[in-house]
Amino acid sequence: MISPRMSSMYDAVRRSFLFFFKILWRRKKAFTGFMILLIVYVIPAILAVTGLIPKLPPAKAGWENMYAPPSFNDFPWYIFGTEFTGRPLLLCLIWGIPSALAIAFLAGLFTIGIGLIIGLSAGYIGGLWDSIAGIIMDVALCIPSIFLALIFAAILPTDLKKNPFIIAAILSITAWAWLARSVRAQVFSLKKKDVILIAKAMGFRTWKIIFDDIMRYLMPFIFMSLIMSTVSAIAGYFGIAFLGLFPVDVTNWSIQLNQAMSYLGALGLIRGGKAQLGFWLPTIMMILIQVALVNISEIVEELFNPVLRVRLLGEIKKEKVGS
Repeated sequence: MISPRMSSMYDAVRRSFLFFFKILWRRKKAFTGFMILLIVYVIPAILAVTGLIPKLPPAKAGWENMYAPPSFNDFPWYIFGTEFTGRPLLLCLIWGIPSALAIAFLAGLFTIGIGLIIGLSAGYIGGLWDSIAGIIMDVALCIPSIFLALIFAAILPTDLKKNPFIIAAILSITAWAWLARSVRAQVFSLKKKDVILIAKAMGFRTWKIIFDDIMRYLMPFIFMSLIMSTVSAIAGYFGIAFLGLFPVDVTNWSIQLNQAMSYLGALGLIRGGKAQLGFWLPTIMMILIQVALVNISEIVEELFNPVLRVRLLGEIKKEKVGS
């Protein structure tokens, strides 16, 4: 038997998913971005992690195996030919998806988590802690995140550079500062609202007020910031890898891009060399995931803003009555 509480939770989750897909269907750019993310990245990543995608075969030595043309042998893995080690390019790109998604999402979570903790506490508590947090944020904002990430990527031991948590921490090392400052400013304004003042007068604990009352006003901004932080982390991760500061990994799209450019050279790109697919496909994979995430971010405000949700539900009901 399912308890009434579990049943109500299930209904709430079901309604939330239905509402999400209704909004998604009405916003074509967001829907396109969601489908790209699902089909091109999420599903292949799940297939790879669950072992439904073949492992990478051993490297094949010899120039004749580098950037071999597309083939139907062992379909579909060689339809884009091979890369610089003689392995199937498609398989290398697919196996690069899980690590790219994990690192980007972790970096986004680290950025949001640190920024929220510092911004919320500084804005609500104020006083000495606000002054100290303000100084920390100012210092962090003065140091470009990508600059520190490059330094750490260069000096860290090779074993640590293979750890996705370490890479994510490097990418978010000062990226949280802009979020913390924005949250702090919003909390200064929100804590003067009547509902917050009443909660304080009734003796509710500080963290309960922050997470139950203040956070719900910040949810659209938080989720938008998570998406944009993830996009920024993707760009930073592949940029650092392209410079050769991470260990060589054939599943890393930037390593594939770097090797293809080295093989082709400037004239090769113009005249059309063997490594054309090795150059363009990783580039498309890096760009497409960022475009998909940015398009999905368009519906965040409608998902979490109660006024927009009520308005959208009214529009849906009118369409149903009209039909």
